[in-house]
Amino acid sequence: MEHISLSVIRHFIEIHAIIVYFVIFFGVIIEGEIVVILAGIFSFLGLINLFIAFPVIILGGVTKSFLAYTIGYYLNKNHSHKPFISMMERKISYFLPKFNERPFWSIFTSRFIILGVGWFTLLFSGYKRVPIKIYAKAESYSLVLWAIVFFGLGHFFSYTALSISRDVRKFLVIILVFFIMFFIIEKFITLLVRLFNLKHLNGELK
Repeated sequence: MEHISLSVIRHFIEIHAIIVYFVIFFGVIIEGEIVVILAGIFSFLGLINLFIAFPVIILGGVTKSFLAYTIGYYLNKNHSHKPFISMMERKISYFLPKFNERPFWSIFTSRFIILGVGWFTLLFSGYKRVPIKIYAKAESYSLVLWAIVFFGLGHFFSYTALSISRDVRKFLVIILVFFIMFFIIEKFITLLVRLFNLKHLNGELK
């Protein structure tokens, strides 16, 4: 059962290899973490090429950074009074209260700490016209580290799941459990960030 399943998957991916890498590329732009973890899982299983997948992830991240900054810059120039802008500013101020004082570290850490805030941070960077040199440096360091961590996490998920069971169905269940644990931990980290920022804000008000 296992060999047949993996053979079918491998054959499908070999036939549609270009499509698979395009999915990874656009997946990184739209979402990010889950796509990179899945790429790491497929890479460990030998279903995709590590030396193609990882550069595709980096290319997707670079494209996302460029697009978001450009869109943010455009919003500042043409739509600075739209409700979306106020919502974006509130979100960034809530999660990254030191953005204006420390744009480098705000941009760098936003990719890791809170699901969904990354896009807003990149847009806000363009909107606030953070100097390109600071933005590019923060984004490049953050992107490479982020890609290594989550791609490696996919390898870890695969290795651990295979160590527990080599049955395909059990393997998939274990991977699903790992993803659920990942989401729980990410939500917990988000809660900690919120509590920390709330405490920091209350301290400043006093």
